Amino acid sequence: MVTILTNCAVMMMSDLPTLSRTAEFVFSAVYMFEVIIKILSRGLCVGRLTFLRDPWNWLDLVVVITAFLPEFLDLGKFSVLRTIPRVLKIIAVYPGVKSSAGALVQSVKRLGGVIIMTVLVISVLAVIGQHLFFGSLRHKCVLMLSHSNWTYNELSSYHDNGTVSSDFDFHKFINSHENQFYLSGHLDPPQCGNGSGSGVCPHGYVCLKTDTNPNRGRTNFDSFGSSLLSVFRLMTHDTWDHLLEQMMRSAGPFSVIFVLFVFFVGFFLLILVLAGVAMALVGQEKAGVTEAKRTEEEFLHILDVMKKKKEEEEEEEPQDHQRLSPPCCVSVWTWNCCGCWRWIKLRINSFVMNPFFDLVIVIFLILNCVLMAMKHYPMTDEFEGWFSFTSLVFTGIFTVEMLLRLVAVDPYGYFRVGWNVFDSLIVVLSLVELGLADHEGVTGAGRDLMRVLRLARWWSTFHMLMKMIWTSVWALRNLTLILLTMVFIFTIVGVQLFQQDYSDHVCRIAADCRLPRWHMNNLFQAFVLIFRILCGEWIESMFDCMEVSSPSVCSIFFIMVLVIGHLLVLNLFLVLLLSLVGEDLVTPKEKIKNNPMIAVDQIKTGVAWTRNWILEHIWTLVGKKNPIIPHHKVVNRKEDNKKDYLGLTSLTSVTSDQPLSESRALGSNHGLGFPVADTELELHMPEKEEEEQNDEDNKTPRNNTPEACCCDSCYRCCPFLDMDMSQGSGRVWSNFRRVCFSIAQHKYFDAFIIFIILLSSAALVLEDVHLQQRQLVQMLLDRADQVFTFIFLLEMLLKWIALGFRKYFTSVWCWLDFLILAVSLMSLTLGMLGYSELGAGLSLRTLRALRPLRALSRFQGLRLVLNTLWATCPSMCDAMLVWLLVWQIFSVLGVNLFAGKFYHCFNETDWQFLPEEVNNKSDCLLLIHQNFSDVGWKNTKLHFDNMAAGYWSLLQVATFNGWLEVIYSAVDARQIESQPVYESNVYKYIYFISFIIIGCFFTSNLFIRLFIKSLDQLRHKIWKHLFMTDEQQNFSISVKKLFSTKRPSVPRPHNQCQARLFDLVTHLSFEVVMVLVICLNTVTLMVETDEQSEEKERILFYIHFVLIIIFLTEFLLKIIALRQHYYCDCLNVLDFVLIFISIVGLLIPDIIEKYFIDSKILTLLRLARITRIIHLVPYTRGIRRLFLAFVMSLPALFNICLLLFLLMFTFSVFGMLSFAHVKKTAMINDMFNFETFLNSMICMFTVTTMAGWDWVLSPILNTPRDCDPDRGDCVHPTVGIVFFTSYITLSLLLVVLLYTTVIMETLNMYDTETTSDKDLQMFYKTWRRFDPDSSQIIPYSQLSDFCDALQDPLRIPKPNRIQLVHMDLPLLPGDKIHCVDVLTALTARISGDGGQTDTLTARMEERFTINNVSKMSHEPISSTLKRKQEEVAATVIQKAYRKHLLKDGGADEITAEPAGGAAAV
Repeated sequence: MVTILTNCAVMMMSDLPTLSRTAEFVFSAVYMFEVIIKILSRGLCVGRLTFLRDPWNWLDLVVVITAFLPEFLDLGKFSVLRTIPRVLKIIAVYPGVKSSAGALVQSVKRLGGVIIMTVLVISVLAVIGQHLFFGSLRHKCVLMLSHSNWTYNELSSYHDNGTVSSDFDFHKFINSHENQFYLSGHLDPPQCGNGSGSGVCPHGYVCLKTDTNPNRGRTNFDSFGSSLLSVFRLMTHDTWDHLLEQMMRSAGPFSVIFVLFVFFVGFFLLILVLAGVAMALVGQEKAGVTEAKRTEEEFLHILDVMKKKKEEEEEEEPQDHQRLSPPCCVSVWTWNCCGCWRWIKLRINSFVMNPFFDLVIVIFLILNCVLMAMKHYPMTDEFEGWFSFTSLVFTGIFTVEMLLRLVAVDPYGYFRVGWNVFDSLIVVLSLVELGLADHEGVTGAGRDLMRVLRLARWWSTFHMLMKMIWTSVWALRNLTLILLTMVFIFTIVGVQLFQQDYSDHVCRIAADCRLPRWHMNNLFQAFVLIFRILCGEWIESMFDCMEVSSPSVCSIFFIMVLVIGHLLVLNLFLVLLLSLVGEDLVTPKEKIKNNPMIAVDQIKTGVAWTRNWILEHIWTLVGKKNPIIPHHKVVNRKEDNKKDYLGLTSLTSVTSDQPLSESRALGSNHGLGFPVADTELELHMPEKEEEEQNDEDNKTPRNNTPEACCCDSCYRCCPFLDMDMSQGSGRVWSNFRRVCFSIAQHKYFDAFIIFIILLSSAALVLEDVHLQQRQLVQMLLDRADQVFTFIFLLEMLLKWIALGFRKYFTSVWCWLDFLILAVSLMSLTLGMLGYSELGAGLSLRTLRALRPLRALSRFQGLRLVLNTLWATCPSMCDAMLVWLLVWQIFSVLGVNLFAGKFYHCFNETDWQFLPEEVNNKSDCLLLIHQNFSDVGWKNTKLHFDNMAAGYWSLLQVATFNGWLEVIYSAVDARQIESQPVYESNVYKYIYFISFIIIGCFFTSNLFIRLFIKSLDQLRHKIWKHLFMTDEQQNFSISVKKLFSTKRPSVPRPHNQCQARLFDLVTHLSFEVVMVLVICLNTVTLMVETDEQSEEKERILFYIHFVLIIIFLTEFLLKIIALRQHYYCDCLNVLDFVLIFISIVGLLIPDIIEKYFIDSKILTLLRLARITRIIHLVPYTRGIRRLFLAFVMSLPALFNICLLLFLLMFTFSVFGMLSFAHVKKTAMINDMFNFETFLNSMICMFTVTTMAGWDWVLSPILNTPRDCDPDRGDCVHPTVGIVFFTSYITLSLLLVVLLYTTVIMETLNMYDTETTSDKDLQMFYKTWRRFDPDSSQIIPYSQLSDFCDALQDPLRIPKPNRIQLVHMDLPLLPGDKIHCVDVLTALTARISGDGGQTDTLTARMEERFTINNVSKMSHEPISSTLKRKQEEVAATVIQKAYRKHLLKDGGADEITAEPAGGAAAV
């Protein structure tokens, strides 16, 4: 191990070649000696434990071979390969790391099918992009000839004939940078197109196809390799917004469809990878648990043996043992000097152990956090003095706390608690910093930040985060060490491969020949670049690498780092996420209320007692002994909340034959609660009376009487409202309410309101920036807005009458409709008064964008998603508070490190002065005083001058948008009021790396863990899918059954000729040959390039013609052999359609292209045959289960995506109404803007993927110095910050929910045959027919009838005796069968998953009521299989006995009958 570490250290010393050369021989000799010793001691290959039988010894052999190979061959850059096996020996040294590496390899093997499918799908997408965007990115705006010295006739002559009639060089002209249009601050000219919606050239320029592609020619779709790189870039979301803009400019808006398709496929592939890794980890965890149980049993057995042996020895020893005195150290650290001291210690102990003491300490810690957040730049002297004094006060408080605890429990008891040790370290550090306060650089930031960590002692969620970090460091140290080892390997390899190239060819990527910020010229910069690749940003650095080094080597290196690194990070993330799934994350100590919680409960109790005491005396003074207090049914309220998280109730139709007074008599004081449709599935065994009552309710019409209009207190305050509803005007009012209630609950009324909501939303779409030029459309929209508002007003009035005020205003959805309608009414009123163009009027018109949210209450799927999210809010808020606290730590640390250091002196023309020109703020102000008007001293938009600004900067870093600007400013910063210097301190990268690891990786893991835990608890609570309606669940079950149904085999024909053809086309070899032909077809599409030669086109045409003949021959052979069964396979139907289209395309290509299908689409249809490959690859068969889980989760994904689309739609309309006139800078341009609804949707879609939102927000944050308020292109920055922050938070939550849904579906329904909650309900409904007393047991004789009465998939039709016997069910006394045993056996029969049946058994036993007969009260006395064996044995014995009697001549005396059990057989 020492040799390996020393070798790694020498690898890092690239600046000492002589030492490295000498050390290389030494290390090679050591490794050679190690191999020789192992071979001599274990043997080479003969035997089970020999050298070559261990795969890790092969690594030693590779180390030796690569060590001496460069001595004989000049490997060039490939000599770096000897570095990799040497570093990997670190893994082979530690047994735990070695086993973790083996588990990773096994998980990769399990992902073999997913990897093959991923490569296949990306290749197909690359071919599609290649044929759709051939040469499209080469179109640029070129100067028109009317503005040059050449004539248009010369251009036409060259363009038509390809010849030059004069000295004019057309090719040189269009490719000259001087003749191309450039945007300010851009290195590449913008793309353009001649189609509808594509980029338009400015006046004086024309769109022409040039020879160059963007990004130094690296970004294009002109060949398969370039297209593959571009598609992979889209899937990894690395600056994909820039690529989308280039595609939209050149090919038009339809390119968005291609990008959306790539994103959907990428989402699907990522889901498969996540599900595959998760299942592999679960399998490894189960295997580990099994091995741990076996080891524990062996260990317990050894302990028992040792205990027995020890007891035997103790019996032989003398019984008199002297009591040992306590250790000397314990007596020293236990202070019991005298009685007075013990009395004082007892009083202090009771004071310290009081719950209020801990509560006060928590309050002081929170106040300390508030004090930390108040630090800013610049601070006045008074504030700085107050800040220092307050810090001293907190230091004194926590010092006194430590001394009190120390005295209360003695040093021995104090330092036995880990948190006390941590507290004492903080106090000592605070006192040391106090003593060094006069020294420069001592700020006390570390002390304050460590105090924040003390909150984890009483905050369970914060403690969970710290436990998670410790788990990754210690419990998962093996996997973490593997990740760090791979990062080290990539760093070393990167330096050895590209260090010299960056030094020699830096001028290719930098005009000033200065190394860029991201390079691999030294070890630390290479490590930072590798970390950036692991964060997902790789394409820009790879383009730079391709310029200075070999493009193929760079692409292979970067893609390997990206794929392998992300796979390791994903494994670590999922292992960390699933590591504590089997155990409760909250320890028993945390489950018990801690002291601050107890103190809060005591305060609540005291406040409640005081309130009741005051109310009692008040009622006594007014002379009322028994005050009337409304009765609240707590249990019913909980049931209502359980049935509907948002307090929403389902409304049903009404009958008009019951007076409202009767409803009051039957119900509560002033209203009758009508039946509400259940929104959850209760799995329990109700009593017989409840079942009969439910049957009666199903047969009789529901009581749909509307409730009272007002609450009980209104009727007590205003008695005149309490009318008699049985006669007179009261009866008329009651009947009128019934009619309104019927209308409000009619399905056609709901459909009409939904239609109006859609129309009003569509009207908002038309209110774009061009509306002012279309007066007629604007007038129609104004009238439509009035009509919509009037209709919604009528709807509200109708519901007020039908439901009453109490019912209406207790529904969240009704409140939402009311608020949106109020906004519309106020906006309409201000418009009529002529104030619509004022600030309030414009704000209200903008808030009309909330109108589409009225659709939330009209779709059940959306309500389910929102109800679930609302139910998980408490745990999510707790996680968010921890998240914010961790970010506060880094924000405060950033304030201490970078406050006031991002200011710089700039020039409007030269951008920023060099330090040699301006060194600090004084030099800059001197230039300003010298009347340099274009010089200024300003701060960057992203800085750490205060905690709020630090939060905003950290948000940019966390989303990896705008984070580079923050990092560059931090790395260049020197001192306060000093001019930044390029990379003055590169080690400040460590701050941001630490934040990304702790503030992003671990906190997001905590958030997702709590989110999944809340969803899982909620799912087990309601026993129903959280995001699917009943109809959608039925669809999911139908899909499951469809996948489990096997396709019937095709019968072999009787005709001999057809039979031989049948054997041919159904043989595996025939399918393999056709797949090879399909691969050849795909390869012919891959080799096509832009502007290929005519000869190449002719060869490809002939190949395509031959392939059509082959596919036609296959079709004829199959149609003859399979007959009508040919069309039973969808792949055969696809082949037939493709053959027909291909033949027609060959015969009449011009007509097909002009009237039917574009030639590009016709070419791409040939790729559809590649799906036949999946059936032949063995690894891809495991994808079927993952794909099934994905398909079964599609209804839930549809609901979530619909909510995401509604959110995106609402924010797009709001952005269009608010930011349409924003100044076009940064990413706001003619393609990405909020001027129209389509462009606004594109912007919000990019923000949803966390791409480029900082550049979209940047123009919105412009101050009046950067924009013109008179022109209306300035927006208040707070509006933009709130807009983007809220959208990013909500959309990110829904995107996480998308992934979580599929992962949970995969983990819960991994097998194609599982038992759904609907099947369980069916089981219990059938069981109640055989068990009317709800005893949970039935006679064994009824089991056959019971299993036959079930429905699929649990049903076992008669005759089923043999199958029931082989199920080996436990028999209780009296030949009884328990329902849990039956359900477990039936579930295991269709799933074959023991783990699932164990989980199901635990869930069932938990839900059984304790009043029923428990299974635990009866131990099984036998089983069905054992009983059958006993009966068979008894029959055999009886037959043998009869035969024996017959043989002895006593057959006539045999009168005994067979045993009862045997007779029953």
